[in-house]
Order: sequence, then structure tokens, then C-alpha cells
Amino acid sequence: MQTNNDIFSQLSAAIDGDLLDSDLSRSLYSSGASLYRILPRAIVQPRTAEDLVATVKFANEHKLPITARGGGTSRTGNELGEGLIIDFSKYLNQVVEFNSEERWVRVQPGIVLSQLNSFLMPYNLYFPIDPSTKDAATLGGMIANNSSGPHAVKYGTTRSHVKELELVLANSEVIRTGRTPIVTKMPADNASWAERLYHVIPATINSYSQFLEPERPYTTKNSCGYHVWDLIEDGTIDFTPLLVGSEGTLALVSEATLQLSPIPEKVLSGFVYFDDLGNVGAATQEILAEGPSMVEIMEKHILDLAREQKPELAEYFPENTEASLFIEFQEDSDEKLQEKFESVRKRLLEDNKLAVSVLQARNKQDMATFTKVRSISGPILNRMKGPRRPIAFIEDAAVHVTRLPEYISGLRALFEKFNVKAAIYGHAGDGNLHNMAILDLRQQEDVKIMLDLADAVCDLVLSLGGTISGEHADGRLRTQYVVRQYPNLYQAMREIKALFDPENIMNPGVIISENDQLLGQDLKYGPDFSIVHTGTSFDIGENQEQIASCSGCAQCRSYCPIASHHLEEWTKGRGKITLLRELMSGKLDRTILEEPEFKEIIDTCMNCKRCLTDCPSGVDVPWLSVTSRADVVRRKGEDFSSRILTDTRKLCLQGSMLAPVANVATNLRPVRWGLQKVIGMEATRYLPQFRNRTLRKMMTGRPEPLEGSREVVFFLGCFANYNDPEGEGLAVVEVLEHNNIKVILPELKCCGIARISSGGQDLIMDDIADNIGILSEYTQKNIPILFSEASCALAVKCEYPRIINSEQARTVSENCLDIHQYLYQLHQNGELRTDFGPLDMKVGYHAPCHLKSIGVTDEPVRLMELIPGVTVERYSDKCCGMGGTYGIKSKNFDLSMKIGQRLFEEINASNVDQLVTGCGACGMQIQQGTMRESIHPVTLMSLAYQKEKETSSAA
Repeated sequence: MQTNNDIFSQLSAAIDGDLLDSDLSRSLYSSGASLYRILPRAIVQPRTAEDLVATVKFANEHKLPITARGGGTSRTGNELGEGLIIDFSKYLNQVVEFNSEERWVRVQPGIVLSQLNSFLMPYNLYFPIDPSTKDAATLGGMIANNSSGPHAVKYGTTRSHVKELELVLANSEVIRTGRTPIVTKMPADNASWAERLYHVIPATINSYSQFLEPERPYTTKNSCGYHVWDLIEDGTIDFTPLLVGSEGTLALVSEATLQLSPIPEKVLSGFVYFDDLGNVGAATQEILAEGPSMVEIMEKHILDLAREQKPELAEYFPENTEASLFIEFQEDSDEKLQEKFESVRKRLLEDNKLAVSVLQARNKQDMATFTKVRSISGPILNRMKGPRRPIAFIEDAAVHVTRLPEYISGLRALFEKFNVKAAIYGHAGDGNLHNMAILDLRQQEDVKIMLDLADAVCDLVLSLGGTISGEHADGRLRTQYVVRQYPNLYQAMREIKALFDPENIMNPGVIISENDQLLGQDLKYGPDFSIVHTGTSFDIGENQEQIASCSGCAQCRSYCPIASHHLEEWTKGRGKITLLRELMSGKLDRTILEEPEFKEIIDTCMNCKRCLTDCPSGVDVPWLSVTSRADVVRRKGEDFSSRILTDTRKLCLQGSMLAPVANVATNLRPVRWGLQKVIGMEATRYLPQFRNRTLRKMMTGRPEPLEGSREVVFFLGCFANYNDPEGEGLAVVEVLEHNNIKVILPELKCCGIARISSGGQDLIMDDIADNIGILSEYTQKNIPILFSEASCALAVKCEYPRIINSEQARTVSENCLDIHQYLYQLHQNGELRTDFGPLDMKVGYHAPCHLKSIGVTDEPVRLMELIPGVTVERYSDKCCGMGGTYGIKSKNFDLSMKIGQRLFEEINASNVDQLVTGCGACGMQIQQGTMRESIHPVTLMSLAYQKEKETSSAA
């Protein structure tokens, strides 16, 4: 009898791509962004179309189901299966051909939408379909679902923009779709599969022609079932519209030719506010008459949550508002945009008195803020805490906009009937609402509510002539309801499925299924979910809560520095969460913790903390990775390389004591290669110079400010003290003292962020406790603790309270401030001296990830802009790739530099006089990639103060 590995070794030998069938890999692909968990037999990552053909042949031979997977962003679970998962995203993700004049592009299915549009941007073209998952969704997935987004009111759905497809059929035959003559004669026995399909599919559709229009939904979008309309024309048939939205159940897409649109010249957006939800439908119709590009709704529940969770945006969520509409217009001139808004204002406020007010963006900054507000619904719901969470199962029904008031009132009545809290938001312009019910599916009674509510919503939607799926497709959520939407056409769809896929190997159970209980089966977090004791940090409730918070949306692919370049599921935050959930639920045996593969997975996180700000659910994946590493260190001890490279204070102290000899020695090639061989430090890595005269030495005997001045504690980081004492270190002291603020430099231990990141937190517990104890003495006197290095601030402010878990640690955390925050607060209070001398320079600013993670965004730039003559160019919000000791290690060096490449290119293309960043490690990486030195923002302020003193003295 062949084992799993024996069987799949045959397939592995037949393809150029990768085949994964380890327990870890199978677990990684057992879930995605949906409610479901289904463990596959194996995963194929094809490199070529030939690999797809070989895989389909293999699946036929072994009677294995095939499920296509792109970004794994489906809400419906149609990317999960118990057979072979085909992951298109790793290799088949390229632009194959592009014609800018005719505005079309041919792509492989694994290309991500945002990456395609980045490629097209220089040609002023884009693919205009924009699902919320655009930074992770692949074109293959969008084609499978017939995806759309907020701009569907103008651009329609994916189906409208697909010209033709290259397909691998269920028998492994390859065809290309397009307008093709119908085969009228019975094909010969030796005819191709395609020839047979071009004969029988038109006949099948024609035999059900009497039901085509009566059962066609009265909507402007539809992703339910197979699209059997408008395929036949003048003796020809085009399978393209049929295959778009077929969810991989008929064939595999190997290439797609897409029609493109020009990027809009002018855009203007705004909000419309209502005190009566019943007016929204009529108002939407009035707005549609003006030809908008977007009409999005947020109802009261979302607005109330937003006001509570985002007080800084409260002005956009007025009290006593029952609903708001976000509207957008695209035109070729500002005048036309103004005319559109004036017309909308007149229609809604004067002529029909439907709305309370209309708020129009005044500039680009308003536009950016409005877009942020519009996009807030999903993240606000995802960040809800507790066992009950927003569940997506009635999130995609659509009705005609004229039936929107009835739909919303019907939904509210059902939510009241089932005693369910729920939120309504989505695409009002095409009647496609994303309704999220707040449930705990680990409770059997809530599963019953889900099933009963889904039935009731289906009845409501169909009574209004709508569709159960507007853009997310059927998947496992809605397949059981397809027959109710198409009581007669369902049989036609069943026959089409059988003709394309007679062995039922193409994503079986989706769209066509005999299972009328599919919605409630194979739940990721269902009544049978339980937590087992693992003997690890994941027995701690806080960590389990973090794991449960992940929605699986895969946005981490776009913002995670490693995942965005590595293109493996296990490099994403979602992948790590999936493995930890499998572990804590006992579906993965705890012996997996000893596997090198597990260690490799948890090490693919540089603790940049971008998850804290960019993850829609706010899951702190870096902390979970750190705690996993800490478990490894507890079991196996600290490896030699980490022990040396993460002892930052010791390295810096020794380098400083031996400077300048140490600087010469560490630049010698034999020494560099020796360090790489012994401790794993990259031999070509740029290292900053050590200074013998540290800031502490410089502060000895320094006169104190006048009595009566306020006081601050300066947590002196290693870089400012040992590497840049005359720059960053002294600048902080001088700027504070210039503002008559006394600087206290207590004797503290290293913050330990490098050790914490590597999992060695237990080894520095005494240092952490000492730091908390010393700093606590100052917090008791209400003296703030300032940091010039964001990583030090992150350690004390965020990590210490979780490691020590004491009230004292939390009190210290609450009194920690970044130096930029502190100085800008002084400025806002009118207390910061602005007697800066002019510097007359253009500076380029890179924002460190850790600075962003502790809530510092605009403050450094605002401070630098106070200096006369200084203009600031902000570089894109991209990680430089250093990640502290991550980028120092030789095994990570190439990826580290690859991550930083876009930033390096942006810097090299900018015409700036000086680079500025608030992180010494970022400065190291930038110098490595651009050969340009950087300074700290406070250093620039100090120079400006000094320039004014020199000017005054000269006068």
C-alpha cells in the first residue's frame, strides 16, 4: 500500500514546481479568510502551465479533488478542499503580454491586483475592479469569484473586464476561450473535449431558455451559480462569462486577458448624512442619476462603534446619525466635479429633503481622510474583543437599489427577531450590503442562529428579486441556497458541471452539491473546537485571544516585509496564526515544536510591529512569534549567534572601550569573514563607528539648566550613547535644555529589544526588573520618560508590561513618550521655542516601523517643518528591511536588502540634501543600500537652534 508520500512523490517528479505534503504545510492551507477548516492531502505550487496539466492528469488518475487557491482571501471557503490545493500565487504571478494602445494585458492567475496596477501605473492604465483585499487578492481568485468592489457602480464586476481565458480542462486539455462557432454536428468519437463542449453546452443552455430571464436576478451584479446568460450570439458561444464566477469548479485558469481602463483624471469625494435610514434608498437613486463612481453606506451600528473606537475621527460620525453615504465622482475637470456635488446637494437637501447634510472634501488631505473613514467598517468590526465576533455568512446578498429600503428594514427586523447584534455597510450604489452578525460559533445555539438567520435572509433577498451573492461567490457559505435562487436553471447548471467535469474532481461541493447542510459544517471555530494543554506560552489566555482575533484576510501579505517578498503562506502572519491555532487546538501534535521547519517559520518575523498598525484585526503576530522563540529558548537554550549578536550593550561597550582600534579591526576583511563564520554576522554588512567618548562621558560636569525648569528622564539608547553621541545623543540633551528642560540620565540597563525579539526575554528578566524599578521612581514624581530610539521605547512601553505583567510595569509604560511626541506636544501648547536659524535644505525622511507602532506618525515631520528653509520629502511607508539583528545575520542579509530595495530606489531618485530617520538601525541599512548617511530629526532641530545662536552672536 502506498503512503501519502509515496503517492505524491510521483507528482513531485512530474512537475517543475513544488509539492508540499508535510503536516505543517497541510495545516497552513487548511483555512483562509472564511469560517472553515478543511485539511488537504497536499499542495502543488506550479511553475508552468505544463505543471497544471500534469497535476490534473495525476488527479484524474488517483481520483483526487483539485481546488485552486490564489491569495486565500475568499470569504466563502471556496479555496479549501480535501484533495490537492493548487497555489498559483508563488510562481504563476507574472505579466505575460501587454498592449498599452489597445488597453489590454495578459496575466498569469497568481498575480496580485495591486501589483498588476503598479505595473500599469506608468502607462496611466489600471484594472478598475477593486475588492477590499486588492493588496492580497490574485486575479485568478477574482475571476473565480467574479469579484467587484466599491467602484462597481461605475465599472461593474470582473466579468465585464475579462476578454478571454486560457483553461486547463478537467481532462487536462488546454483551450482558449473567446467567441467560437457553435459545433452543430455531433462530434466524432475522437473529437477533442473542447469540440464536444462547444456542441453540448449551447444545446443545454438553449433547452432551458424559457427560464433564463424569469430567473435572472433583478440586480446590477450577481455572483451566484453559473452565468448562463448572454453566452450565445449569432451562431457562436463564448465560455468566458461562464467561467468567470465558476469558482474553479469547471476548469483551471492558466492565463487571463484583461481589458484595462484609464486612470481617472480628477476625483472628488464626500459624505451624506441621514437621520432616517428609510431615506437612504431614495437618496442613492438620486445620487446614481449623477453618475457617481462610488456610493457606500455605513449604518448606525458602525457609526457608533467608529465614534467609540476612533475618537480622532468623531467629527465624521455625527451623533444621532442613522446612516451615512460616502460618495465619489470621477471626471476630467474640477469644474465638472463641483457641478456634480452641487447637483447632489440640491437633490438631497433642497428638492427632496432626504438628507441632513453633505460634507465635501476641500483638498487632497480631506480626500485621504475621507477614504480612511470610508474604509473603517471592516477593521472596526474585526478589532472587536470577546468570544462574539463579526461573522461573514449573510455578507454578500444584493438587491436592486430601488429595493434597498425594503432590504435594510427587512434585515433589521430579522436581527431583532433573532436577537442578534449586527452591522450593515457596503455598496449602496448596487444594493450589495455586507451584513455582519455578531456571534460565537463555538456555541451550538449560535450556530443554530446562523443557520436559521441565513435561511431567513435568503428568503428575504429572493422575495425582493435579489441574489444571495453579489461579489463573493457561493463557496461553502451559499452553495446550498443556489437551487433556491434558480429552481429551474439549477438543473442546467448541474448539467454544465457534469459536462465540464464528469469525474467531479474540480472543486467538488461548490456551486453544485447535494449537501444541504454545508453552511454549518467544517467550521474553523465550531462547537467541537477545544483548546488543549501544550506546555507552551499558548496556554496563556491573552495569546489565545490574539490567535482567535485573526480573520485570515491575508492583508499581511501586503505590509509584512518578509511575506511581501517571500510569497510563501508560512511567511505571512496569517500562516503563523494558522499553525498556532492548529497547535493549541490539538490538530497539530505538540511534537511539531521540535521540528526545524516550525523554528524556521517562527523565525520569519523581524518584529517590525507593522501588524499593530496595518493588520485590520490588530493581531500582534510579532509578539506571538517572539513568545514562540522564547519557548524554543526555554527548551533548547540560546544559540551561540543570538547570544552574541543580541547582547547589544555588551557589544557596544566593548567596541567603545576599544575605539578607534575596534573600528579599524572590524573593517578588516579577514576579521569580517571570521565574524561571519563564527557568529553568523554578514561580512559585507555596514557597521557604524564606535565612539570612545560616549554621551555619558560628555554629560559629566555639564552645567544644569536653571532651577525651576521642568524635568524629563532620557532613556539613553545604545546607538545614541556609543555610536552617535555627538549627533543624536547630544542633540536630544541640547534641544531639551534649550527649552529649559532638565535632562535626567539614570543608570539603566539595555532595553533588551534585540534579546526579546530573539526569544531570550527570560535571560534578561533581572535587567527588565531593574529598569522598571528605576523608572518607577520617576513616574511616581510624574516625570515623563523620553526615548530618542523607537525600539527602546517599544521595549519599555509595549513588551515590558507583557513580560513582567505588573502594575508597576504598566505605570511606567503609560509614562513613556517618544521625543518627537513630547516636543510636538510642547509646540501645540505654545511652549516649544521656535528660534530656529534657517538651514535651507531639502531633507528626505524615512519613518521607522517601530516609531509607527508606538503611535508616532506626523510629529517628526511637523517638527522639522518648523525650521525655516527646510522642506521635507516623506518616503513611502515601507520597511527598510533591517529589523535589528535580523538584517545583521548573514543568512538573512540578501532578503533584508531585497526588502529595502524599493526604499533605496526612492531615496536615490530623490534630490535631497540630507537623509533623516529616527532609528540608528534604519540608518545603517540605508547607508548600506544608498551609500548615504542619515541623521536623527532632533539632530536637525539642534543644528537649527545652533545656527540661530551663531547668527545672533555674529550680529
